[in-house]
Amino acid sequence: MEHTPSSNQKTIRTVRILRVDKKGRGVGETETGGVLTIPFTIPGERVEAVKLKRKEGRLLQILEASPHRTAASCSHFSTCGGCTWQHIDYGRQLHIKKETIAELCRRHGIQFKPTDLAITPSAPFEYRNRMDFVWWNDGRFGLRQRGKWHSVVNLQECRLLPHSVMNTALEVNRRVQNAGLPFCDQVRKTPGLRYLVVRRGVFTGEIMLLFVSDSMHLPPLLWQGLDRVVSVYQLINDNPQNDTSDGIPVHLAGNENLRELIGEHPFSIGPRCFFQPNPAVAQRMVMYVRDLLSAADHSNGCLLDLFCGVGLFTASTADLFQKTMGIEFSEEAVSFARRNAAGLAAEFLCKDAGELTTEHFADADTLIVDPPRDGIPPRTMKWILTHPFQEIIYISCNPRRGIEDAAKLLAKYNLQSIRLFDQFPQTPHVEMIAHFRG
Repeated sequence: MEHTPSSNQKTIRTVRILRVDKKGRGVGETETGGVLTIPFTIPGERVEAVKLKRKEGRLLQILEASPHRTAASCSHFSTCGGCTWQHIDYGRQLHIKKETIAELCRRHGIQFKPTDLAITPSAPFEYRNRMDFVWWNDGRFGLRQRGKWHSVVNLQECRLLPHSVMNTALEVNRRVQNAGLPFCDQVRKTPGLRYLVVRRGVFTGEIMLLFVSDSMHLPPLLWQGLDRVVSVYQLINDNPQNDTSDGIPVHLAGNENLRELIGEHPFSIGPRCFFQPNPAVAQRMVMYVRDLLSAADHSNGCLLDLFCGVGLFTASTADLFQKTMGIEFSEEAVSFARRNAAGLAAEFLCKDAGELTTEHFADADTLIVDPPRDGIPPRTMKWILTHPFQEIIYISCNPRRGIEDAAKLLAKYNLQSIRLFDQFPQTPHVEMIAHFRG
């Protein structure tokens, strides 16, 4: 079925959804054989959509709904730029993620069927340990609107955070509004408040607040008396286009760090340090990595942990090795990694992973590598392929790039297993751990 009502209206088409793309949007075929990408649809559904630009469409109505369709539990769903899959029941989300990774493996010559891939689930909601809220120049407070960087959805709830943590963020915003503080205009580049970063220790209950702004004065009344807030920072950056990781951190109140527990190991996290966004699943990842490594005797071995951050995997596995070495580019992260691994046989070096040479780490026989979303840098990959590792554990937050890297590692190493960990329910993202032996 295809309509063209008038010259000033868009073309309406009927589409059968076949799969999802890398952004989690439904991709389907029209009755005329065309391809259309339509957000908030599910494979198997038959829908009516209006064609927008190129091969993109906007959902008008569902003609045949998937049995896995469910009502979104957040009033901001579909406009907020956070969740994209609240319309899919959680069990089906896991199935789609497994199918997607299996297809990526097949494309790169790695034979894993969806039934061969195990995936560790998460609590579907209230799992995140961090949220970066935006203040807009008109006083709106929330997250950016889907597809519109210069528009902010004024949030009253967020299902990815516990209600108590969301209420803390809303209370800070109320105090900011009452104090009459200025907000940055990120278009005209005027000074003022830009972001409120709320970080929490899932297993400690602690909360850290990070105000991102220019060098303006922030009155203590913004945070005084707030329940569970143990640390407050201001991240000063006079460039309104910069994000929540840039700038000079100024400690305003409380502790200098946030504490988290992974298993029985305490971790200290600095204001600009990365930490796994879903600590409950990160804990399962650490247990899984320990199980993989425990299958062999490493008591006389040396572990190298690339992109080690604050030492999550280094500190959690150091007792299995005679020596461990963590490499991280961020000086702040390295300082916290040393603190987190105190008393263990672990050393840390602030260094670009692309500058590694075999001469520096000739005795390293086991590798853990957990790169950013862009994957292993080419120079680092070249070094890994020349070094004689006995075992490699590759942790990827972007399996599309991770599978590409895994295919390259197959030139020298044997792939033992791939396991998925769902750190990001209600989104198409998933974490992957690939295990190799030399």
